[in-house]
Amino acid sequence: MGSPRQTAGSGALALGGALPGRQSAEVAVLRRLPVVPAPAPDEAFTSWVYRTAVTMGVAPGTAARALGLEYRANDRVPAFFGILLTVASRHGLAQSTGLTADAVEKMHLSRYDGTLLDFGALDPDDDKPLEHILGKQWLLLRGSRACPHCLAGSDAWPLWWRLGIAAVCPVHRCLLIDTCPACGIALRRGAKNTPGTLLRRTHAALDLQECGNRRPVPERPRNPDVCRQRIADIPTHDVPQALVIFQQRALAIADGGAAHLAGRPATAAEWFAALRFIAAVARLVVHDDELGALPDIAAQALANVRDARHASREKFTHGGVPGPGAGPATAAEAAAVLALAAPIVDAPDRTSGPPHLAAWASRLTEDRMTRYHKFDPLRRLQRPMVMDEMMAVTVPPARHRPRANGTPAGTTLEFRHIPQRIGVEDYDAFTAVHLPGILATTGRHIVSLALARLAGAQTWAHASQALGVPTSSSSTYRRIAQRTADPEAFWEAVRALAAHMTTRGLIDYEARRTALAGLREVPGRVLLPILQRAGQNLTWQRQRHAAAWLWEHLTGGQAKDAPTYAEDWDGSKEASIAFARGRFHAELPKEAGDALLSWGTHWLAAGGIR
Repeated sequence: MGSPRQTAGSGALALGGALPGRQSAEVAVLRRLPVVPAPAPDEAFTSWVYRTAVTMGVAPGTAARALGLEYRANDRVPAFFGILLTVASRHGLAQSTGLTADAVEKMHLSRYDGTLLDFGALDPDDDKPLEHILGKQWLLLRGSRACPHCLAGSDAWPLWWRLGIAAVCPVHRCLLIDTCPACGIALRRGAKNTPGTLLRRTHAALDLQECGNRRPVPERPRNPDVCRQRIADIPTHDVPQALVIFQQRALAIADGGAAHLAGRPATAAEWFAALRFIAAVARLVVHDDELGALPDIAAQALANVRDARHASREKFTHGGVPGPGAGPATAAEAAAVLALAAPIVDAPDRTSGPPHLAAWASRLTEDRMTRYHKFDPLRRLQRPMVMDEMMAVTVPPARHRPRANGTPAGTTLEFRHIPQRIGVEDYDAFTAVHLPGILATTGRHIVSLALARLAGAQTWAHASQALGVPTSSSSTYRRIAQRTADPEAFWEAVRALAAHMTTRGLIDYEARRTALAGLREVPGRVLLPILQRAGQNLTWQRQRHAAAWLWEHLTGGQAKDAPTYAEDWDGSKEASIAFARGRFHAELPKEAGDALLSWGTHWLAAGGIR
C-alpha cells in the first residue's frame, strides 16, 4: 500500500490517531498504513475494520482511529459506523489506505438506500441517536446475523447479514444465527449495555473465529469476560430449497435487481413495501393453520410475535412490542415472512393469490372494530395498492364489506381503471341527478370513490387510499352517504356507469399517472401552434401549465397536484403560480384544448398506454 509517511510536526505513531481519546486536531495528517486486508466481496465495513485490527495486531478501536474514521459525540464508536460513510471518514480512509470511495461505500448499509431501506430522514451532519431515526428500518443497527458454516472458512462477514430480510444462507441452506448460545448476546453486538463499542484497550488477542462479546463481571466491572464461543461450532437448522431461492431473489432486488408484483414490473421499493405489508398483516391476524407449511422454527417465531402483540392489546399497553411494520427481530421470523410472502408476490396477476388473503382481509376488518376501537392498526404503514387489490379480489362477494345503503357488489373494474375524479360527461350522464346541490368536482370524486367500493374497497377511506388521494375523516364519508337521497338508485347508477366504462374499453389510469409524471412541460414545438390559434404566446410557464392541464384531463386528478408543480418555478410564490394556472385553464379555448388533448392521447398511445 506504499511506504509510511511522517505526520506533521514529529515522528508520531504510525497509527496517526490511535492514541486513547477522541480523534482531534492533534494529528494533522494520517499515515498511509503499510498493510490492510483487501475487502472481501460484499463484506460489511464493520467486518473489514475487525480484520484490519487483526492484521495490525491492535484493538478494533485503535484500528478505527488509525484508519481515520470520524468520531463525534460518542467516542466509543465511529460516526454512522457501518451505516454510511461520512465525508471525514471517506477522507481519512483515502489517506490511510488508498481504497476508493466506491469500494468503501459498497460496504455500508447505505448501499441499500432506495430499495429495502429508506435513509431519507438521515442527516450525516446530525448526531441524533440512530435508533430514533432508523429504528423502524429493516436493518440491524448493532450486531449481525451469521452463518456458522460460512465463518468456518472465512473471517469476512457479508453486509447482507445486517438486513432485516437476512434469514437463510443460500450456500449452506440453513437458518442464520442471531445470538450466541454461550453469552446470550446478539452476534457482534459487543456488549449488552454498550452496543457497538469498539474497544481501544484489550489484553486478549482478537480471535475472529470466536464470539468476542463482553459479559460484565460484578467483581470486575472494568474488566468484563470475553465470550470464547467458537461461531463455527454453533448448530444450525436446515431450510427448504424454495426458501433459499426466494432469499436469493430478495437479496438481488435489494441490490437493484428487477422486481415483479403479481405478474407486473415493480420498483424495488414497491416490492419491499409489499413485503413489509405482508409481515405486518401476518403479525396481526395470521392463524396457526396458515403457518403449517413453514419450517417449524419459523412458524413458531412468527406465532410468538403475534401472541405477544395480542397479549399487549389485552393489557392495554404496548409492553415493548414493536409496531406491526417493524423489521423481523430474528432470522426465524424473517424466514417466516419470506415464506408467507413468496406465493403472494409471485401470484400470476392481481386477481390471484393464496386463499388465506380472503381470511386476512376479513380478520383485519373484524379486529379493527373489536380490538382497535375502529382505528386502522396499519394506518402508519405504506399500503401498496397491489396488496389492497389482491386482498379485495380474493374476498368472497358476500364478505367484501358490510352492505351499507344497498351497496351492490361485483364489477370487472380494478382500482387502476378508476380515475380520481370521474369524467364530466360520465358524471352528468349517470350520477349527477343523484347528488343534487353538490359541486360537480366534489360529486365526480364521490362517484370515483363509489366505483372503488364496487371494485372491492372495504371502506370509504380504503377507497380513497386505493385511488391515491388523501383520506378524509369518517364524518366526511358519512356526509357522502347523506347526499344520496335514494341510495338504491345511486348505486344502480354507479353500477351502470361501471358497465358503461367496461363496454367502452377500460383505461389504465395508474399507467397514465406513471407516464405523465415524467411530462413536466409540453414541448414548445407542440404547444406553439396550439397557442397561436388561441392568440397566445409560448412561454415556459405555459408549457408547464399545459402539462398540468393534461394531467387533469387524462388522469382525473387535480391540476394543482400535477408533478410539474413540484419543480422549481424560479422562486415564484405558490399563490402566483395558482393564479396563473387558473387563468391558463380559463383562457384556453375549446378547440385549443381539443388539440392539446389529442396530442396527449397520442403521446400516451406511443408508449402503449390507452
